Amino acid sequence: MATYYVSEAGTNGAGTSWAAAKTTLAGAIALATASGDVILVDKDHTGDNALASNTTWTVLNNISIVCVDKDASDVLATMGTATWLGSSTASISLIITGAYRVRVHGLTLRNGGTTNQPIVFADADGSHFHLTSCYLWLGTTSTTAQIFFGSQTSVNHYCTAYDLTVRFGSVSQSLCLFTGSVIHRGVVSSAGSSPTSLLKATRGGIVKLIDCDLSHCGANNIVGTHSTGMPCYYELYRCKLGTNYVVLDTQSPANKGAASVLLLDCSSGDTHGIMHYADALGSVLSDTGIYFTSGAAGQSWKIVTTSSCSALTPFVTPWVSVYNTSISSITPYFEILRDSSATAYKDDEVSAEFAVKVTSGSVQGTLYSDTATLLAAGADQAAGAGLGSWTGENATAWSGKADSGTSLTPAENGEIIGRLVVGKASSTVYVNPQILW
Repeated sequence: MATYYVSEAGTNGAGTSWAAAKTTLAGAIALATASGDVILVDKDHTGDNALASNTTWTVLNNISIVCVDKDASDVLATMGTATWLGSSTASISLIITGAYRVRVHGLTLRNGGTTNQPIVFADADGSHFHLTSCYLWLGTTSTTAQIFFGSQTSVNHYCTAYDLTVRFGSVSQSLCLFTGSVIHRGVVSSAGSSPTSLLKATRGGIVKLIDCDLSHCGANNIVGTHSTGMPCYYELYRCKLGTNYVVLDTQSPANKGAASVLLLDCSSGDTHGIMHYADALGSVLSDTGIYFTSGAAGQSWKIVTTSSCSALTPFVTPWVSVYNTSISSITPYFEILRDSSATAYKDDEVSAEFAVKVTSGSVQGTLYSDTATLLAAGADQAAGAGLGSWTGENATAWSGKADSGTSLTPAENGEIIGRLVVGKASSTVYVNPQILW
């Protein structure tokens, strides 16, 4: 394992000391060929501040590239907005790649100009990149330029980022996160453009954002339209959001092959514990305005479906669960409400599904549902606990329930899981998200 140095104050010599430091990052990467090698980049390094052409840094082994302060005993540092790799004026692509395990700390990548040039990390098949305290400054004003973690062709990449700052030069730019991307405590810089859609991708996979500040996005989309590629699933935990944010832009085509988003404990303010899920067919959001009085801590699930929802392509909520130790006969159900209408929902419009372990000696669950039989006409759902058991609804409303369709007897201790199925387009349903029986 060797250490190599990058500083424009060096002599561009052997690169093994600050005095003989390489004057470009490319020069040091060419030397770092052994697994475990470390490249130290001075925080005041300006040798790569004015690159004139597209630049790709391809690492040659499992290495670390770390920004430090050479004038303070090589303490960890960041380039921030004072220095960068790239250019403040030229439209150039900036790519750090390689099919290796790579640690990158404190670097700023920046471009400028007006043409479509990206900033890219980990676009090689098999790459595993870990970024900490990096600043990605997409300064070009091109409406099609993006920041990429991975690519359409990097099937087996993984990229994590801690304390990441991203900054955009156009409202049409986005952060494109492909399979296996995770961002912890990231921030969209308030100094740049507020993106119309912050997140996009064109490959399937799971993308996670944890404890991120996305408030700069304001009332724009968190996730944009996914018009090509495989389904992509986004999870956001404890993220600060913009006021009047939109979870998911209109998807095309509007089916389960598009994006879906789950937000847990995310908010624009001081409201905690909110759950929000959305896909092309609808959304479900924790609601404190109308709720089952004795239900889930003064909140309900407000389900709103899109025009693409139907009995054949229903919106389906995430599963909820309850731990059960009884082996007596039960009929699990959800309390539901239709506000501003006294007409009962039919079982092809709103229904429930439950999975229960009814076979002794097996972990496998059996699925039960009160959904209308295929091709059958819908029948009214059963009456629920009544309007007196709800809070916040209009004087005209309907209280009902969706259940398992039949009584059943659990045979094993364990979770009973259930979910709502809504097959009525452009409708709103309130649900107490607790399994009862």
